[in-house]
Amino acid sequence: MTRERSAPGAALTKTSTVLDQLRTEIVHGTHAPGEKLRLEHLAPRYGVGRTPLREACCRLVAEGLVTAEDQRGFRVAAISRGDLLDLTRTRQQVEPLALRGSIQRGDLAWERAVTAALHRLRRRSAPPRHGAALDEHWEREHGQLHATLLSACDSPLLLRFCATLFEQSERYRRVAVAHGQPARDIAGEHEALVRAALDRDAERAGALLIEHIARTTERVLACHPLLPA
Repeated sequence: MTRERSAPGAALTKTSTVLDQLRTEIVHGTHAPGEKLRLEHLAPRYGVGRTPLREACCRLVAEGLVTAEDQRGFRVAAISRGDLLDLTRTRQQVEPLALRGSIQRGDLAWERAVTAALHRLRRRSAPPRHGAALDEHWEREHGQLHATLLSACDSPLLLRFCATLFEQSERYRRVAVAHGQPARDIAGEHEALVRAALDRDAERAGALLIEHIARTTERVLACHPLLPA
């Protein structure tokens, strides 16, 4: 899901830029779970000093993607079966709530945006099943569709929470894709979800979203059975 960028300002812009870059790399798996984030190596890579990089890491701690170690810096947050199941249960509680609000408040512009997001996703290849390289265009449009479905919800706090949970879950889904995943009609799931949302059937849309999230978790666990407890 997409996030709103921070307000302008020289120092703030540096922190915001490296925050976006580091968040993306962690979600995409460039930095492995548990990996130590060595600021002295990352600062020149991102073209910033250690201060904005440290501030970005602190913000990612709040998002659950990074952990802080007393006097020892930062690490990418570990992944575990327990964390995945907790994420799944929480998403199944809060995302249908945001979707219901979006369906209730969404106007014609929202309907058009949802339809366009689904159309863009259809034009991309389906996610790979056997460890092939990810289509980052599909990944981006996939996140955009989920974000657009919720976008008419009138609670910015709830939307930010949903975005954080989605990003944390994406780390697990990408691990599953890297290991090869079972056959799944992901396109059919998205189309059914969009159809229910545009029909203003909040109950059905919420149920489909809960099932969609559950199926993703089932496949992550099937593809990565040795995930730490």
